[in-house]
Amino acid sequence: MLLKGIFDASVSVAESTLSEDTATLYPEERVAMVGAFKRRLREFTAGRSCAREAMRQLGLPEMAIPIGPDRAPIWPLGITGSISHSSTRCAAAVARHSDGIKAVGLDVEEETPLDDFFAEEICTSRERDWLDQQPSSKRGKLLKAIFSAKECTYKCQYQLTRRMFGFEAVHIELSLAEEAFAAYFDHEVPPFRLADRLRGSIRFHEGHVVTGMIVR
Repeated sequence: MLLKGIFDASVSVAESTLSEDTATLYPEERVAMVGAFKRRLREFTAGRSCAREAMRQLGLPEMAIPIGPDRAPIWPLGITGSISHSSTRCAAAVARHSDGIKAVGLDVEEETPLDDFFAEEICTSRERDWLDQQPSSKRGKLLKAIFSAKECTYKCQYQLTRRMFGFEAVHIELSLAEEAFAAYFDHEVPPFRLADRLRGSIRFHEGHVVTGMIVR
């Protein structure tokens, strides 16, 4: 299972391959996909199906998860969650606010290494210095891990801040032996202050890098 061990028991998860069956979409979801390319429609449909399966595991009824003006999912009242997909897999993580979870972040990426060229765009100077100290054969994979951790952090914080920011706003410290990472804020993004830290989980599994995070 792609998401095994990423979250604790307070978070419900579901995963699937990308779906061709758009009949599972609710009307308020389908309207956001008018004119969408087939690939995007498959990704969206699989994501909503995974999210509803995760909600069912929490004992919740099926509900629509439409897209807001900011293109982020509008979760049902009392629920927080995150959806992600690669070119072949889709996954969702859902939790209740009543279980003490304020926000959830999830990112799923193919494990294929990134070219060093992308480090300038993705990494802070601190992260680039760290990458330069790693074996050259591993840098592309580690760069992909940093990218995924930043995507996960962004999704998680956005549910609380509704603020968009770039890769430079946080820096990542990986602890792959512990399957963990820490994200430190290099900019203030209220309510997060400079140097605030969020912790997440990371796994390389089934040809993917998967990152997950919760804020309590």
